[in-house]
Amino acid sequence: MASTSMYEISEGPPDAKLKKPFFDYASMSQGGVPLVIDNGSSKCRAGWATETSPRLEFDNIVAKYRNRKVSSGALLLVGDDVHTDAMAKSSIRSGFDNGVLTNFDAMENVLDYIFAMLGCTDDRVTQPIVMTETLCPPYASRRHMSELLFECYSVPSVTYGVDAAWSYYQNTGSFDDDALIVDTGNVTSHVIPLYDARIHTGHTKRLNLGGQAMDEYLLKLLHLKYPTFPMKITEWQAHQLIEKFAYVAEDYDQELTDFLTPGFLKEHDQIVQFPFPMPTLDERTAEEIEQRREQRREQMKKMQESLARKRQEQVEQREQELKTLLVLRERKLELETGEFIMQLKDAGLASEQELDTAIDSAQVFITRAHNKEMGITEPEDKQPPSFPLLEIPDEELTDEQKQEKLKQKQQKALFDGRERERLEKEKARLEQEELERQDDELRTNHFDQWLAGKIAKRSQILSRIEDRRVRRKELHDRRSHASQQRMRSIADLAANETTTAGNKRRRRGDQDDDFGAEDDDWNVYRDISKEDDDEEEEADLEELEKNTKVLEQHAMFYLEGLDRDARAKIENTTIYRFTEGCLPAILDKPAAPQNIDNAAIVARAAREYQLHLNLERIRVPEVL
Repeated sequence: MASTSMYEISEGPPDAKLKKPFFDYASMSQGGVPLVIDNGSSKCRAGWATETSPRLEFDNIVAKYRNRKVSSGALLLVGDDVHTDAMAKSSIRSGFDNGVLTNFDAMENVLDYIFAMLGCTDDRVTQPIVMTETLCPPYASRRHMSELLFECYSVPSVTYGVDAAWSYYQNTGSFDDDALIVDTGNVTSHVIPLYDARIHTGHTKRLNLGGQAMDEYLLKLLHLKYPTFPMKITEWQAHQLIEKFAYVAEDYDQELTDFLTPGFLKEHDQIVQFPFPMPTLDERTAEEIEQRREQRREQMKKMQESLARKRQEQVEQREQELKTLLVLRERKLELETGEFIMQLKDAGLASEQELDTAIDSAQVFITRAHNKEMGITEPEDKQPPSFPLLEIPDEELTDEQKQEKLKQKQQKALFDGRERERLEKEKARLEQEELERQDDELRTNHFDQWLAGKIAKRSQILSRIEDRRVRRKELHDRRSHASQQRMRSIADLAANETTTAGNKRRRRGDQDDDFGAEDDDWNVYRDISKEDDDEEEEADLEELEKNTKVLEQHAMFYLEGLDRDARAKIENTTIYRFTEGCLPAILDKPAAPQNIDNAAIVARAAREYQLHLNLERIRVPEVL
């Protein structure tokens, strides 16, 4: 047997093309050579009795259909020619029903095809006909066949026979020896006793099991083995696989045991590759990639120039506004109070304080823009904002100052909140830096201890993630303990809410409800809530990602070892070896980063459309 190899299977016969007729019919007709037709339910063979092999061999099927692109009328194709047009496949018919000839319209089309391909162009056939038929056919079937041959084709004579008996005579040379003939056809099988130089039909047994049962059995095995296979496997493809790879085991039980060993499986495993869609690949060369990077750099440069122009326009606009506001403040001494207030309102300002604020804001904006343009970094130690009005009692303030004091209160609250947040972030940053420093020191001085800690931390995270996954699965089952516990908590909460937390309790003499006094009281909401699990899941996934990045940087060998162990665990399972053969397992979420090139992408896409024939090669023939 050959070792593991690749066999590419097509959706139909690869050599589906119209055949040309023969032109030696006249020479054969002069000698009266009989024309032999092996009329099987699957294959039909036809030729001259004086030749060792048939001239024609084709599928015993016909297709009558319409194709407006080719012809306005009906088209008729016979045999392998049916596969030349995809539109003909839906109209395929056979003259046989369960091994018995019943459709004589299709049979007439087949005979027309045979005589035309052998070169008979006359109105009648002048050669004697020798034709095979099924054993003990119904009288009506033979009568219709004889009428078709004699009345339609005017054949001089016809001889019917059983192909199994003729095959026995060809192999032994006589009928002198008694024998038991086992004849396996496409649909049925016959056990035929031969003694006294004749077939005894009264003792012949017919079994409704033939080669077609092997095709159906292989399809069932493949559907069970690959339930999510992306393509439909046709009977024609199953038949091709059986013809090419199936064989009868000399010791069936022993070979079943041998298939469990990797060496025997590798030697006898056959990969069948079905057509698959080519994935989208990045086929750019290194020069094209560099050219694309250069284009991106140019685009980024143009974008920066555009942003610089916009900033310059904003600076010029704010400078013009600043000039207008300064002129307005200088004219305060020249104008009366009412007229000055009118000009403030025309400028969109409510008071002189807003004017001063607008001038300060414009000056700060312009100064920052110039500093940024010149590359000057602003000092970080800014003076905190002052809120002078907060220290003055309201009795000493005017109405406008009271409104300004209210604004300063709000600004101070926002400032205090931002300051607390900044201090908390700074504290967390310092703590994180200290932890990283300690971690780096531990890794440098005690690498094994550091690695053991990272592995333990990773195991804890994965364990929590797995526990939540199991819990979510249990919550979907209302009979599980977790689901019943959650429903019990909800019922307890509902029971507490039905009694008002006031009058009814006091009327019964009960004490006030003290729910919430203890921190553990609030755990009931964690028990019935599903949102906390999602938040914890996100936090664990983020922590797992950080852990993985650290291990990628300093302990890649450990992640690669995890992937090797995971692949080995998958590849050592019996079901994987029978479905994927000896190919390496593909991990859905590998621990170590994977560099996948175009060849690997194509190989992965192809594996989704691959079948592995191993046990099926000996199981399928056992049907017979």
